[in-house]
Amino acid sequence: MKLLLATAATIAIGSASYAADAPAFQGKLYATAWFGGVVSVVDVATRKMTANVPVGVQNHNIILNPDQTRAWVTNNNEGTVSVLDAATDKVIKTIAVGVGPRHTFFSPDGLQAYVTNEFDDTLSVVDAASMSTVATLKVGMMPHFPMVVGDRIFVTDFGGRAVTVVDRTTRKIEGTIRVGAGPLGAGATRDGTRVYVACHNANNVAVIDAKDLKLIAEIPTEPGPVQVTVSPDQKFAYVTGDGRGTVQKIDLATNKIAKTIRIAPDAGSHGVSFGVDAKLLFITNTGASTISMIDTSTDQVVDTVKVATAPEGIAFKRP
Repeated sequence: MKLLLATAATIAIGSASYAADAPAFQGKLYATAWFGGVVSVVDVATRKMTANVPVGVQNHNIILNPDQTRAWVTNNNEGTVSVLDAATDKVIKTIAVGVGPRHTFFSPDGLQAYVTNEFDDTLSVVDAASMSTVATLKVGMMPHFPMVVGDRIFVTDFGGRAVTVVDRTTRKIEGTIRVGAGPLGAGATRDGTRVYVACHNANNVAVIDAKDLKLIAEIPTEPGPVQVTVSPDQKFAYVTGDGRGTVQKIDLATNKIAKTIRIAPDAGSHGVSFGVDAKLLFITNTGASTISMIDTSTDQVVDTVKVATAPEGIAFKRP
């Protein structure tokens, strides 16, 4: 199903029509470019790329701080994080972290940021106000994705087939949870009771009891799950798969795949982010250098936007 411009003022999706200024179809997307050295900026309303912002080499992921004033970009081959002013889309600071930074995650109050460094097995703790590294913690092998859940940080260890759990206050390792091979992205329920981990080489999503730090289920997926996020209504999770270019919808009540959304066999589907009210879901396709827009009411791809080469991370800024 193709997203069409019915008029200059109306967007038509299926049988429903929405004013072009409807909040669900506004906002701004940022997408990294692994081989492009830039962050692509996309206007959601017009579905067009409006800018490419130069950042570091092999930029992998991007995340907005809680108040959405700044976007932080991990530059894997430079050991740095580029910080963009979200109002001007200009780089205002470059932060030195560890070797091979992959992902950043913020504390709920936005005061601290945590950056995984895959080549020295560390987690950088960054003071968000001064934009400087204040501590470096040793974690598991090839840490990939950090996620704050309550008073803990869950760190996926791609090379260690595990998730390392760090106490945020003491900055000490509290436990290690064995999961499937190649854990990458993760998501959590709002109440902090469940953590979902995309195990890329095991072709499943691991379900963790976040209180007892135990693996309680494994959900089979199509090949190469990469990133997973829980929907705002807490009923589903969406997981991207780069093996066959798919997005799979997981029913969290049953821990079963409810639907498979096929983008393209060679798309290399990777990053995932929700738009306003979760009406749209945005997916980066590394192999196709595009972003897919999915209408979550129908779970259909409704438009495709061309961006810079090999996009991986994606972040949505509210209008």
